[in-house]
Amino acid sequence: MARHLVFVGGGHAHMTALLKCSEYVQRGHRVTLVSPDAYHYYSGMGPGMLSGIYRPRDIRFNIRKMAGDRGASFIEDRVVRVDPARRSLMLQSGKTVSYDVASFNTGSSVPAGALSGAVGGSGENVYPVKPIINLLKARQRILEALSSSSSPGALDIVVIGGGPAGVEIAANAWRLVHDNGGAARITIVAGKRLMGGLPEKVCSLVRQSFLKRGISVIEGLRAERVEKDTVLLSGGGELPFDIAFIATGVRPSSLFRDSGLPTGKDGGLLVNDRLQCVDYPELFGGGDCISLQGHDLAKVGVYAVRENEILFHNLLAALEGGTMRRFEPQKTYMLIFNMGNGKGILWRDTTVLDGRLAFILKNYIDNKFMKKFQVSGERKETG
Repeated sequence: MARHLVFVGGGHAHMTALLKCSEYVQRGHRVTLVSPDAYHYYSGMGPGMLSGIYRPRDIRFNIRKMAGDRGASFIEDRVVRVDPARRSLMLQSGKTVSYDVASFNTGSSVPAGALSGAVGGSGENVYPVKPIINLLKARQRILEALSSSSSPGALDIVVIGGGPAGVEIAANAWRLVHDNGGAARITIVAGKRLMGGLPEKVCSLVRQSFLKRGISVIEGLRAERVEKDTVLLSGGGELPFDIAFIATGVRPSSLFRDSGLPTGKDGGLLVNDRLQCVDYPELFGGGDCISLQGHDLAKVGVYAVRENEILFHNLLAALEGGTMRRFEPQKTYMLIFNMGNGKGILWRDTTVLDGRLAFILKNYIDNKFMKKFQVSGERKETG
């Protein structure tokens, strides 16, 4: 019996299912992708786009074309509510989409409002690091400021958040300014400790890299509020800025809680090891927007990548019956940080490496993933 499969979001975890969605269509099923954007940007290469290592077209997937070329419908809209009793999705436009099976891969965002009351002023020079498109807007803003005769002095760039995202943003903002002949005072407000949770050797390598380039690190203080052109610190100090980035961690959207669906403590859709909602077996999910029952997984892309094949298989099983596969998150994984100077810092278990080889490896892995799913002529596009 033909059924309707709806993908909500075209993130990393949906890539294989979208690439192979003609297999669902050829079996007589109807497939729809709902996304607020025709493109999905790969977060692992986002900082490199900020600095100019990569062009926007290098790091994005044309999910509208990917789905359309394989027989799926595309709706450019945002799902704002799920009604599991009626098996219906409510869209921002006011329209509704019914489903037999739905899968969510809506990613995450930076809760900027968590800065004790939100971003003050116009906020036009404040950029949460997700969604990734914000980094392209920030790049354009920095380039405009560097070329503006009205601001001939050094730019003040502040990065709030001392985790991996904040480190990569600070490092690549430095490269952007450096490559364009500009000057900037770059400061990272790291909170309790730079790269907290990672081995001290990683932290030490980051500090050394930043020290050589004049990037300042503030540890032991946190940003309490962002006012117009000023960051207020927990110790009572202030930091002026021309451009500020917020990299204080990510959370799933409130979609699932607002819809009364079961969620984990971070608000992600609570799924079992078949990536299936614990209360509604016709709902699935992957990537940053889910909480895996019994686990507290970091929001890193490696899990979304590994969920790809499992989601493709299990969605077909949900449509037609059959045995589902189980997702078992790996206990360890490798992270490589793009330090913006042609070098990387690699960490896995007790292994820590830094230098050009680490970046070459990261660049190879990232581009391999892109080439697998950039099937819609993205590299030939403009921009």
